[in-house]
Amino acid sequence: MEIAGIYTEFRQSLLSYIRGKVRSREDAEDILQNVFFRISSGVNRLKDEEKLRGWIFTITRNAIIDYYRANAARKNFTVNAEMDSNILQEMEEDPTKGLDRCINSMIDLLPDEDRDIIVDSELKGVKQKDLAEKYGMAYPSMRSRVQRGRERLKQLFYNCCHIETDRLGNVLEARGRTDCAGTCEPSCE
Repeated sequence: MEIAGIYTEFRQSLLSYIRGKVRSREDAEDILQNVFFRISSGVNRLKDEEKLRGWIFTITRNAIIDYYRANAARKNFTVNAEMDSNILQEMEEDPTKGLDRCINSMIDLLPDEDRDIIVDSELKGVKQKDLAEKYGMAYPSMRSRVQRGRERLKQLFYNCCHIETDRLGNVLEARGRTDCAGTCEPSCE
């Protein structure tokens, strides 16, 4: 496990979560920096890579609690067990959890010309240059097709699910719409 990959994968979601708990952007950035320092110090001791996500979120939760404890004396504020428990519960919740159940039915709703390309690029991880060769298209045309397919898929999700995002586009909450029956799975939750 290399820290650069961990940083790339988790930075944005951790920062969004921290920003939800801390009002100051500068403080949130400081906490995030502290989190990645702790991760880099201990990642080599983590034996089970499947536990990486939980381990990272535990570090983040503890860093937020440490932040409030450090500021408690100055602001006459205390961190109680209920706050600690609430932070832990929120860290374990995944707002995108149900969207994966809808993705296959959403992809099936795409036009034929987009469906195969989206399956290859997004689900199978085929590079766009390889897709251009496979479909006999110029690379810039393939990039446009992939972008158009992604946009159509995104629109299907927004039509069928209520998706709330932060200002950076990170999913905060997702739940199915009742007026979308039959178009996708009964629930995106």
